[in-house]
Amino acid sequence: MLSSQQSASVVGFATTLATLAGVAVMVRTLSRGIFHYSIPAEDLRRIADKYGWWAARRAEAGCPHMDVACVEREAKRLYEVTKYRR
Repeated sequence: MLSSQQSASVVGFATTLATLAGVAVMVRTLSRGIFHYSIPAEDLRRIADKYGWWAARRAEAGCPHMDVACVEREAKRLYEVTKYRR
């Protein structure tokens, strides 16, 4: 049988775990809002396969939100610049 002190410890531990789980869900939701892709993931993957991950991410950073054609043009330009400068 649990004493009153032991049950208080168990309840305190369970409350701490539930609180940490709630905070983890809030942080995950917030981080999805901050660290998102400005174009659909399948388009980014296709552009990255064609021109390289670095060029695709750099192009994505410099183009307007959801402008896939701009990202592809810029990634191609970045890829060609680095290819010809070597």
